Amino acid sequence: MTDLVGRDQAEPQVRAWDHPLNHPNIEDAHIEHRFDGFTGVPVAGRVEAMYRKRLRLKSWQYMTAASDDVFIAFVVGTAGFASNGFVYAAELPSGRVHKKFSITPLRLGTELAPSSTGGSHRFKTRGLEVSISNRGRSFAAQVRANTEGNGSLAADLRFESGDRDDHLAICVPLPEGRWNYTHKFAAFNVSGHVTLDGRRIDMKPGRSFGTLDFTKMYALRHAVWRWIALCGRTKEGRVLGLNLVDPTPVAPISENAAWLDGKRYPLSDVRIDPDMTRTRASGLELSMRDVAAVEQKLDIPLVRHRLRHVVGAFGGKLTIGGATHDFDSIAGIAEDYDTWW
Repeated sequence: MTDLVGRDQAEPQVRAWDHPLNHPNIEDAHIEHRFDGFTGVPVAGRVEAMYRKRLRLKSWQYMTAASDDVFIAFVVGTAGFASNGFVYAAELPSGRVHKKFSITPLRLGTELAPSSTGGSHRFKTRGLEVSISNRGRSFAAQVRANTEGNGSLAADLRFESGDRDDHLAICVPLPEGRWNYTHKFAAFNVSGHVTLDGRRIDMKPGRSFGTLDFTKMYALRHAVWRWIALCGRTKEGRVLGLNLVDPTPVAPISENAAWLDGKRYPLSDVRIDPDMTRTRASGLELSMRDVAAVEQKLDIPLVRHRLRHVVGAFGGKLTIGGATHDFDSIAGIAEDYDTWW
């Protein structure tokens, strides 16, 4: 597989793949910024590249897992000047939340592998450690956290997908000459366990499912979106996954997709209502009942960050190839994101 950005090229390939890329080197793409006039200039060019790759590139891996009893989500991410790690778990159906959020300066305690096909991600600070081992189609994750209210949360999870499952990796342009690479999958079989305040909850294969979002982007100064990710079983027993984003970047391809038993189907015309309780797309009707919510905020000079996640029970119907698949009470998340950085 060639690089996403070829040697002596300024722009990445714009296309979709059914597998994650081993070397999604979007950081080698050219973007406009205050020092871009020094690109390729001896000595000064190295300073330009360091600024662009360390302070303008944003990268994260976010994963979820859900069983009949619990929904858990965690992230390792960095925006160069600050890094982000969090975990939260919602007990189902009571909605009780266990959570720990942390933002650290620069990349303190944070490691992010350059792809989702190898290496590992790690975020470690006082009271929180998240580790993710990447193998492209399978992942292992360990989480340890001291949660709010003097509680504790621990998780040891394995995410598996089959050799014939369709993953989704895309690279698309963003406004203002920026770029985004993402690897999404919403049909993992999950095993392992989650421990909440000493109570162990087993994640049983065939009854526990997961999602993945690995992203590297030269993000806009102001980024706003609503996003939905979920995975569970339809009423007929099929494994259904959804990944939906609104607004969708203007490009010939998008990350909007449904999975049925690991096979991916593209979706278009996605519209997520502002309160995220209803979503419409080509062949899809989706509604959400709130179960729990968490929020992260940061407001400092030059940076304003707001992230709200609603853990919901999703129901609706998906029509593909003339066949309609009904589903109800599938646990997932709806994200409302609004950040200046």
